[in-house]
Amino acid sequence: MKALILAGGRGTRLRPLTHTKNKHMLPIGNRPMIERIILDAIDLGIKDIIININKGDKEIPELLGDGKRFGKSIKIQYIEQPEPNGMMYPIKLAEKLIGDEEFLFSAGDNILAGGLKQHYEDFKKKKSDAHVLVVKRPDYQNFGVAVMKDGKIIKTVEKPKEFVSDLVLSAIYFFTPCVFKAFEHVKPIDPKGTGKPEYYPPVINNWLVENGYTMTASEVTGWWKDTGAPEDIILANRLVLEREVLDICEGNVVDSKIEGNVEIKKGAQIKNCTLRGPISIAENVVLENSYVGPFTSIGADSIVKNVEIENSILMGNCNVHDLDRRLDSCLIGWNAEVTSKNTHPKADSMYIGDDSKVEISR
Repeated sequence: MKALILAGGRGTRLRPLTHTKNKHMLPIGNRPMIERIILDAIDLGIKDIIININKGDKEIPELLGDGKRFGKSIKIQYIEQPEPNGMMYPIKLAEKLIGDEEFLFSAGDNILAGGLKQHYEDFKKKKSDAHVLVVKRPDYQNFGVAVMKDGKIIKTVEKPKEFVSDLVLSAIYFFTPCVFKAFEHVKPIDPKGTGKPEYYPPVINNWLVENGYTMTASEVTGWWKDTGAPEDIILANRLVLEREVLDICEGNVVDSKIEGNVEIKKGAQIKNCTLRGPISIAENVVLENSYVGPFTSIGADSIVKNVEIENSILMGNCNVHDLDRRLDSCLIGWNAEVTSKNTHPKADSMYIGDDSKVEISR
């Protein structure tokens, strides 16, 4: 079995962070989110991984390389997507690389608890041609949904206006090679009237079902996050830290109080701080005279002094210091600086890029 993982798209809802970084590189629990689905694939025994990237994208290949850092037997190849043609279009692009094998198909920004083994076993047990992970959600109107009968999918509907099902389609599938036949018969659609037709999941899914192929589903019983917006990133980070962080200290801690599970990586220097886990502190972080509350990840080489912060992500090489108010639910990008300054009259000075969001407490 192989894997096809999506790392294209523009991440418009995550701007300005995605003006300079591919969204799949954003860290969840101090690990680029795309690495999480790669590790899930490897855990299934998959050794041959194909990554779909935007045309000209060099960041993802530079991050992941040829796959050898995940294991000597792991091979990663890349296919460029000439233009955005919908979530399912990369399947068509990857047909020659996948060949006649079964494959895992997943967005690189979907994160779920518990890995994929149970779902893969369900796919094999049911001997279906296609299998999708579904999540029961009250806000089903915002997603594609699966309509089930007798344990099989009989159709999928994109963002239903009326109730047909509350089983939301994740962006994680298992396919047999029969899916390639769909692209010989269907055309992309343009339901939004944008003038840019796309291969939406229901286009492919419904062709399979209507032409006698069996499509099944397994329900995600833990949490699942499609990390498309800033609040999704922060919540995913919280969920991952709750599940993964252990009480591990590889750095140097002096005159500090630690409660709960706090992961401190090599080279980190902690002095006169209160840390209340779960927290992940990466390599070479300097943390002084500060309070760091639950669900916070601090990226490598960051400096945090005289600050109170919780439920936040510092992405790396950040400099946050001397603040007289607590930071909560913040996403702070790479190489960013956040500080305060004594001025008269009291005023806030900011450099705010395109598509930014700033909230100032009163």
